[in-house]
Amino acid sequence: MKNQISTLLIILVSSLIYSQTEYVEKYDNGQIKIQGFLIDSVLTGKFTEYYKSGQIKTTGEYKNCEYETNHTRIYLGGCGVGNNSSFRKGKKDGEWKHYFENGILKSKTSYFCGLKQGNFFYYHENGTVFFIDFYTADTLMGTQMFYENGQLKLVSTYSYEYSKYDEHDLKRTVETEYYKDGSCKIQRVIQELKNNVEKENYKEYYPNGFLKTDSQIINHDKNGIYREYYENGNTKYEGFFKDDQPIDKEYFYNSNGEVIKVLTWKDGKIIETEIRNARG
Repeated sequence: MKNQISTLLIILVSSLIYSQTEYVEKYDNGQIKIQGFLIDSVLTGKFTEYYKSGQIKTTGEYKNCEYETNHTRIYLGGCGVGNNSSFRKGKKDGEWKHYFENGILKSKTSYFCGLKQGNFFYYHENGTVFFIDFYTADTLMGTQMFYENGQLKLVSTYSYEYSKYDEHDLKRTVETEYYKDGSCKIQRVIQELKNNVEKENYKEYYPNGFLKTDSQIINHDKNGIYREYYENGNTKYEGFFKDDQPIDKEYFYNSNGEVIKVLTWKDGKIIETEIRNARG
């Protein structure tokens, strides 16, 4: 019985070895461009791509697989390599690395049967982290971006809600951007709505921490109350907008926080201008 099992294993291993063929694609100068393996006309196993100089450009592994669950079904189609359409690539699986031509790591990514999964690291040419994306089941859930000195520049988190009306997920983004010294620069919350409408609550700060602008934006136009502030914290301007046009009244202030001008709007036109005398 043991001899029969051993013989069967040898046959299976031998059949796998002999069904696997090496695939090599070259540049016009004879330098290897792509190196991998084919199993049953599918690019499978370890994969390496090179620059024309011979420096490694990409390393990773392909797997001949499909991913499906009873919660969601995801099918990823293959594609050809080079000019040879007689075979296809498997799915990216495990860790993939991409390099700058000088040999420094450019990105490090992770896949499960073709789906983006886990942290995706991207680097500056000096070797420091540029940004990190986090995926779960091929869905982007968060991003961190960094200055070249390693200081945190941006943090974004994403959530999704399915819309039967638009028949796709509506994304909500919560984002904070920082100055190089680490102080808060911008805070925004962006909500996708139906009919391709995007609503944003936006706040921008001076480096000293005081609020600079505060606005509500719909499809890149000001809607609702819009305010600007001086660097000392006093209000500089406030008005009410609809589709990026002021309506009702606009108030202008001096740096002491006193109203110096009021504009009254109606039907897209200024109907009254009031100039006020401020103290000092």
